[in-house]
This record gives sequence, structure tokens and C-alpha cells, in this order.
Amino acid sequence: MADVATVRFHFTIEDLSRVRVAAADPVAETLFSFRFLRQRGERGKLQQWHADVRSRLSGGSNLSMLAPLLPPHALSFDLFTLCGLTGSVEGAVENLRTRTAVRLSAEVAYADALAPLPRWIRHIAEADREYIDLLGVAVSRAHRAIVAPYWPQIQARLNAERAGHGRALLNFGVEHMLANLHPAVRWRPPVLEVPSPCEADRHLGGRGIVVIPSVFCRPLPIPVLDYSAGEDEPPEAWLFVPAAGVPDASPSPLTDPVADGRALATLLGRTRAAVLRAVAAGPVTTSGLARRVGVSISAASQHAGVLREAGLIATQRVGKAVLHTTTTTGETLLAGGAFDGTTGSPGDPPTPI
Repeated sequence: MADVATVRFHFTIEDLSRVRVAAADPVAETLFSFRFLRQRGERGKLQQWHADVRSRLSGGSNLSMLAPLLPPHALSFDLFTLCGLTGSVEGAVENLRTRTAVRLSAEVAYADALAPLPRWIRHIAEADREYIDLLGVAVSRAHRAIVAPYWPQIQARLNAERAGHGRALLNFGVEHMLANLHPAVRWRPPVLEVPSPCEADRHLGGRGIVVIPSVFCRPLPIPVLDYSAGEDEPPEAWLFVPAAGVPDASPSPLTDPVADGRALATLLGRTRAAVLRAVAAGPVTTSGLARRVGVSISAASQHAGVLREAGLIATQRVGKAVLHTTTTTGETLLAGGAFDGTTGSPGDPPTPI
């Protein structure tokens, strides 16, 4: 691993009053877990998770689009703040879709100067809707394959971690909490020193800092600056901190693909379950959904309406098209049985990780 430098966050009194600890975010954990899968070294209690996930991905869930954007030991392209801390996969994908060409081109230019990016990235810089949707599909698939089957355990671990930071803040004050975030983080009032690939000084400008516990952000904390507010305001500082412990990384009980596939069909009906799986394969129009499932457009529209009313899919207009996507609830329902070959496009190559 490259030598570690330090980024120094300079606090004012106002910044100290605006320190907060964020809840677990499924997309942030997905992005970190994708990097963690490709890192070498001891995995401890996550060894079984690592083996299970790699075995599952070798079956053909194509996530190759993410590989150059999330290298194992360095971050240049900031997919984290482009997705945002929304608490849901559909919210993160919507954030990607609404980023301006100015924001996207600036992010691509910055990242490409640090490490060469693939040639297709120019389409992202130009806010090409097709490529942004493909990137959103890759993020959704990664979540379903890598994190969703384990999310109850991950979320419980991170909720406990957040509660611990909250108790430290309440009982001993913000400076005590900052001083005890992680052994590699040093609080030298009024400066928080965090390991980073680049040496830098960052003045928080009264916005404080967001501390985000993470299971898969390892081995060191990772500072991130969110420029979503624009040039007129200082960026919001995020600090992802490795959780002190990790969950027992066994899948949730809903992990038998055959049994869960039957249960899902029993719950929703065979055709409606197929419609939900087809939507989960990626954003799709009603006519495209009809083709995926092999039903009429009117039948696809009717089934999509029922799933939307149940909160399992969301429908929104993008330009002239109306696209259906799965919600977090829908993805959670599918998580146990989504790896039986019924999701994703036929012929997807194995994931290169």
C-alpha cells in the first residue's frame, strides 16, 4: 500500500456544533464492499462473506463497469458523493440521474488526472443518460449481490456503532468523540488529522463533519468532500470510519434461491414475481418490461401498477420515457432469491473481480 499522508480538518466553534453521526447507508456499504472484495490480505470474520459473495458473482452478475471506478486501494472517481447519503438504492440512483453535466465533467476531469479512467467515462462527463442509467444499474446489481443478503446484520452492527458514538457525544462531548473515532485519527484541537492518500488542509467553513460508520471501509478511515452544494458553499466533509467490530457475516435466512423463488411466486403470483425480477434487472419501460417477461404491454402495465402500489417498484418519467425501477423494499424481498439466474441480462459475462 502507498505511503499514507494526512488530511487536516480545521474546526471552528460552529463546526464543532454541527458534527453528526449518520445512519448506515446501503449504497456506501455497497461501494466499499466492492472494493473490499478485490483487496488482498486477512479478512477475519468476513472471510466466509468474501467466499460466498465471490462464488455468487462468478455465476454471471456483470459489475465490470464499477471495477475501474472503485479500485482496491485508492479512490479517485467519487461515486460516493454522486450517489449521496440517501439511505436507499433508488434514492442514490436518482441522485446519479440528476447530477448536472458541470458536476459530472468536473468529477471526471479531477479523477482522470489522478488515475486514467476508461474511455467510456467521457459519456458520464457529458451527462449521457444511457451511460448514467447503466452505471445506476451496476450500483443496484452490486447492492443486490453483495450487500442485500447480509443487510440486516450489517445494519444492526452499524446502528450499534452509531449509538456508541452518540453516547460518547452525549456523555463526554464532541471533542471526546472526535478523539476516539479510530486509532489512526488524531484530534489536536482545533484540527482533526485523518490518514489520506494526499496531504491537505481543509477548512470546514461552519458546515461541520459527518461521521459515517462502515463495515467495509477498511483498514483506515476515508475522508470525502461532497461538492453538491456548489462553488458558493464549502463542501460538506464526510468521514467514513471502520466499525470496531464486524457482523457475523452469514446470509439472512432468506438465502435459498429455489425455496425463495417458490415463496416469492406464491406471495405475488408467478407472473408478477417475474415482473418484479425483470424490473430488478435494470431500469425499464413498460414495453421493455413486457418483452422481458413475455406478456402484453397492457398486462405488464397492470402488474407494474400493483407492484408500485405495494411499494416494490417506483415509476418516473425520464425525458420522453417512463422507467420502472425497484425500491429498497423490492430489492430486500428479492435479495434471497435474486441469484438463481432469473435476474440480469442473458449472456452477462462473469464479474472480473
